[in-house]
Amino acid sequence: MVKIIPAILVSATVFIVTPPEVKVSGAMKNVMMKGNLSAHLDIDTLNKLHLYGLGPVADLKGEIMILDGKVFTTTKDDSKLLNQQNKISKAALLVYSNIEKWKIVRFNIAINSYAELEKLIETTAKENGYDTELPFAFKINAVPAKAAYHVIDWKKGVEHTMDNHKQFSYAGEMINTPVTMLGFYSKHHQSIFTHHTTFMHVHLLDDKAKTVGHLDELQIKGQFTIYLSEK
Repeated sequence: MVKIIPAILVSATVFIVTPPEVKVSGAMKNVMMKGNLSAHLDIDTLNKLHLYGLGPVADLKGEIMILDGKVFTTTKDDSKLLNQQNKISKAALLVYSNIEKWKIVRFNIAINSYAELEKLIETTAKENGYDTELPFAFKINAVPAKAAYHVIDWKKGVEHTMDNHKQFSYAGEMINTPVTMLGFYSKHHQSIFTHHTTFMHVHLLDDKAKTVGHLDELQIKGQFTIYLSEK
């Protein structure tokens, strides 16, 4: 007589990482399409404990990047850039999150464009158990072969439109320079805190000179580290 043992189905436990809440004050579509450049947030009113964030200075007069509560800004002073810390607090738009922990993922590959970076961020998040339908913050430490960026410097009295957004800005490149990048990824915030052509908004900080810029294009060849936000 053959004894039949019933099969036991074992389902694998899948852990989904829930990142810290991402908040936003202001909306990119109001800046880009309605010309609303005024201050929507005073950063000094926020809880700065483990605060990370980015956006343009009020009136589009510079770039902001917040790292662990430290507010770095770069503005244009005549033909030069002026880098400051904890001096400017008014933002026309700010996307931010309070992040106590980061998951570290190391790479030794080539990134040849901003689009490739966006794909890598999404893939890396999925492979590490993140639900990419939820917005999340990330950091990158790298020495890019080239990182193109701009610092907005809007001229008072000129009507702001999508077409002329970069007309009054400083365009620069960081070549083989150690940088820290901070970004926010979301599939559901286009024209809110990302442009309508991307799911990311990324700023970078020159680790030595402390220049903050809005990342436009990127090339990395070699080692770099991605940090994904964790609760």
